[in-house]
Amino acid sequence: MPCNRSNHWTMPRALWTAWVWAVISVFTEGASDQASSLSCDPTGVCDGHSRSLNSIPSGLTAGVKSLDLSDNEITYVGNRDLQRCVNLKTLRLGANEIHTVEEDSFFHLRNLEYLDLSYNRLSNLSSSWFRSLYVLKFLNLLGNLYKTLGETSLFSHLPNLRTLKVGNSNSFTQIHEKDFTGLTFLEELEISAQNLQLYVPKSLKSIQNISHLILHLKQPVLLLDILIDIVSSLDYLELRDTNLHTFYFSEASISEINTSVKKLIFRNVQFTDESFVEVVKLFNYVSGILEVEFDDCTHDGIGDFTALTLNRIRYLGNVETLTIRKLHIPQFFLFYDLSSIYPLTGKVKRVTIENSKVFLVPCLLSQHLKSLEYLDLSENLMSEETLRNSACEHAWPFLQTLVLRQNRLKSLEKTGELLLTLKNLNNLDISKNNFLSMPETCQWPGKMKQLNLSSTRIHSLTQCLPQTLEILDVSNNNLDSFSLILPQLKELYISRNKLKTLPDASFLPVLSVMRISGNIINTFSKEQLDSFPQLKALEAGGNNFICSCDFLSFTQGQQALARVLVDWPDGYRCDAPSHVRGQRVQDARLSLSECHRAAVVSAVCCALFLLLLLTGVLCHRFHGLWYMKMMWAWLQAKRKPRKAPRRDLCYDAFVSYSEQDSYWVENLMVQELEHFNPPFKLCLHKRDFVPGKWIIDNIIDSIEKSRKTIFVLSENFVRSEWCKYELDFSHFRLFDENNDAAILILLEPIDKKAIPQRFCKLRKIMNTKTYLEWPTDETQQEAFWLNLRAAIRS
Repeated sequence: MPCNRSNHWTMPRALWTAWVWAVISVFTEGASDQASSLSCDPTGVCDGHSRSLNSIPSGLTAGVKSLDLSDNEITYVGNRDLQRCVNLKTLRLGANEIHTVEEDSFFHLRNLEYLDLSYNRLSNLSSSWFRSLYVLKFLNLLGNLYKTLGETSLFSHLPNLRTLKVGNSNSFTQIHEKDFTGLTFLEELEISAQNLQLYVPKSLKSIQNISHLILHLKQPVLLLDILIDIVSSLDYLELRDTNLHTFYFSEASISEINTSVKKLIFRNVQFTDESFVEVVKLFNYVSGILEVEFDDCTHDGIGDFTALTLNRIRYLGNVETLTIRKLHIPQFFLFYDLSSIYPLTGKVKRVTIENSKVFLVPCLLSQHLKSLEYLDLSENLMSEETLRNSACEHAWPFLQTLVLRQNRLKSLEKTGELLLTLKNLNNLDISKNNFLSMPETCQWPGKMKQLNLSSTRIHSLTQCLPQTLEILDVSNNNLDSFSLILPQLKELYISRNKLKTLPDASFLPVLSVMRISGNIINTFSKEQLDSFPQLKALEAGGNNFICSCDFLSFTQGQQALARVLVDWPDGYRCDAPSHVRGQRVQDARLSLSECHRAAVVSAVCCALFLLLLLTGVLCHRFHGLWYMKMMWAWLQAKRKPRKAPRRDLCYDAFVSYSEQDSYWVENLMVQELEHFNPPFKLCLHKRDFVPGKWIIDNIIDSIEKSRKTIFVLSENFVRSEWCKYELDFSHFRLFDENNDAAILILLEPIDKKAIPQRFCKLRKIMNTKTYLEWPTDETQQEAFWLNLRAAIRS
């Protein structure tokens, strides 16, 4: 039984041990995977966002200075997770599932300047998290689940905080007086409180100065209470996502306060006719407002602003700049003529109405805009027909800048004529309209100095352009040349066209800025740049540069060029030659042969001349010319038939001899052979060669028509060039055919070593064939002739 009990406990223990090791290995592997999911650069910037992490990776050290763990699944921040990151300056923990942060989690982060805890699940905030973060400048707590900013002041230990974002879109409902205690100056404060139900007066008043306040409020119930507290300490108010249908402005609440608000933005805000009147009242009583912007707003009304007249409101306060972007008017076709608001516009100097489907500015409204200096109607529906009414007589009398970018203008000539009423206009932007072509002549306001014709699809420039221009933008068109004389032009923007060269400097004598990138320019030179005496900035990158030696020498050798080329060196890339394509012009290097072609050609020519000279010397020394002549003759011989038919043989023997040995041949050998009975018929070159026929052909034909070839060898024979030919042809036609047609007569002793190297055939013949020697003893000469006759007959 004890033995059985032992077995009973041993088995579960083994299973338990295996299970523990498996768990440990899983956790170890998980920790290893998490640590490896971070990517850190040498400067200590670590990126771990969107890595599906469920906890802060272990092993973080003091070398980490920036840590991004946003967009993960982290749920908990413990006291020890970041304790070694004593040099950490930036910590991003946004968009996780964090619901708990222990009290001392950030205690060791005394150098932290940026902390993002937005869009987590924090339901309670603790001031102990921030008590050691003295240098913190940025804190984002948006999008969590808390209802208030804690029981005590959260930010009293953050004297250097400059950007603060708090609140959420649902549960954050209360702002108390102690919430912002300790904060004296903020560059940006964003409060998301769509469902705000309680605002304790003076809660924001403790902040002495706020540069930019962003308020997310669904309803305007508490808006005035907030304005009362901040209107004397705020520079820039931005109201977002608010329905102002029920907004009512009380004059008594704010009229006596010294206001500092200079800019007011309404972003994604809804108005009615009545609430718009209340907002205009606000402009009048908050006297410091100079700039108002409506961005992506909706006007739920029909333009009935008669209440403005009843309230005797004459101006939009001190507002000088009015900006409207993406204005939606659901009942636009029921809208009034807006005449009730015309008188309010008299002090406005800058108006921008973008992407709001504006097709007409009524003439009467244009005439009321007496102080207007800047008008931007970009991305609307203006055409020449409606512009005629908008730019009527006495319209916009002080207008200097008009922007009609991306409308429906089609005629450049008509546009210029319609704007003649604008006597003070000097800056016109009509880019992104479809003009397509440019007429030869146009009329423009007399003070025109700036004209923007970019992205208008024009393909050529004419004298239509005003001569008074100082700034011209014709970028992103189809231009392939620029040949206009503009004597006052200082800045030319002509990028993204099809120009092949820089414009002629004589046409632009005072040009100081030129941007000509993105064309098809291959090169430019120092002389071209020097021809622009006042050029201070040139942007010519993005072209197809041919990196020639001259171009590289100019660009790489001019240190001062970098001060003129604003996009140097990254914008300048080689397109050719192919082996440097894609390289920066600054880094391209060409070989010596590419850069000094003339010198290389000269050197090659000199080398060839020397080679030819050397070849000539060698040919003369080693009889090269003789060998070439021999080769030509050999080729001629090779084309002839190998062997003549026997019926074509005319001679018993062809005699090859030197002219110096002609006495022996003609007076002795001919007498002995041709006068013998029966006689032998010999072929002698003096007697039997065909006159006028090439001597080589005579030699070849004579050898072929003879049964034998007799070589009379002597020192004279060796020195004779034609004898050498006869010997070679005989060797080729006879010896190579393995017959025995050659007869050698040694007229005098010849030392084989004294025979020149070019008589290699003769050396070979004398080593392989028997030859007859001419005896000096007269008693032996009869036997010589007998042997010679026998050899010819054989």
